[in-house]
Amino acid sequence: MHEMRLAEIGEEKQQKEIWKLCFGDPERYINFFFAHRYKADETAVLLNDRQILAMLTMMPVKTVISEHCSYSTAMLYAIATVPEYQNQGLASKLIDYSCQYLKPSKAEVFVLVPASLKLFDFYRKLGFRNGFYIKETQLNYSSVAALPVYQQGECRIYPITPEDYNRRRNHQLQGSSYISYSDEDIVYQKKLSQLSGADIYAINIEKIAGCLAVERLSPQKVLIKEILIPADLMVPAIKQIVQEIPADEYVLRTHPRFGKYLEGIVRPFGMIKAPEEFEGTNSQENFGYLGLAFD
Repeated sequence: MHEMRLAEIGEEKQQKEIWKLCFGDPERYINFFFAHRYKADETAVLLNDRQILAMLTMMPVKTVISEHCSYSTAMLYAIATVPEYQNQGLASKLIDYSCQYLKPSKAEVFVLVPASLKLFDFYRKLGFRNGFYIKETQLNYSSVAALPVYQQGECRIYPITPEDYNRRRNHQLQGSSYISYSDEDIVYQKKLSQLSGADIYAINIEKIAGCLAVERLSPQKVLIKEILIPADLMVPAIKQIVQEIPADEYVLRTHPRFGKYLEGIVRPFGMIKAPEEFEGTNSQENFGYLGLAFD
């Protein structure tokens, strides 16, 4: 008989083992998450005879629809089932349990970021739909040098506090439907970025205040996990990034609105399970944006 409940103190070792089996992350990263972001009361587990078979994290965030309309939201994160128990519907049961647990007072909307394209179909069967998109671009030093500049301006990039990052982020995303994070979440992203050898940054071009979250995947490859600056200033920002954060390859993700002059693809990034009034608010035409997924 399966039991579903919140995690308890002392069960972290089992969860770390499942994380390693399912995601293959190095122990350094797994230990980092459990030291800096893990909360037992935000973790749901499915057990059989005290053995954890599946788990997920429920991160509280907000879905902003307009300046005066937002919804309490849970981001379902690190959804994992012990490999030998996969394809038995355990993750589906745990997701349903989590949604039912949170609905009465803590969340009206549920979002997640599938780990692969094939999982989008799996989550659709559970009532999720495409809700958040990104523009993703691959760049190298030569391709950046060839980018046309639509608007000139002195560009400054420097590390900033999580609070300043969040203020800039919310300002740039006004007019979009998007996921808004707490300052605590941005503290965690800053620590993640610093762990990789990078940081979160301010981007100042003339009087425009943007923001940038970077992780170094290797000495040669950089992930620009989020860059929010108006589209006509995107190229000067990228050219400055290449000067200050050198690498051979760059993977850049941004809101499709801000990346409209860049080559690359607009693709689904996150999914949403929400009330009927959300229908039509998050589509490829309306570009709902999630951005930071702590992936």
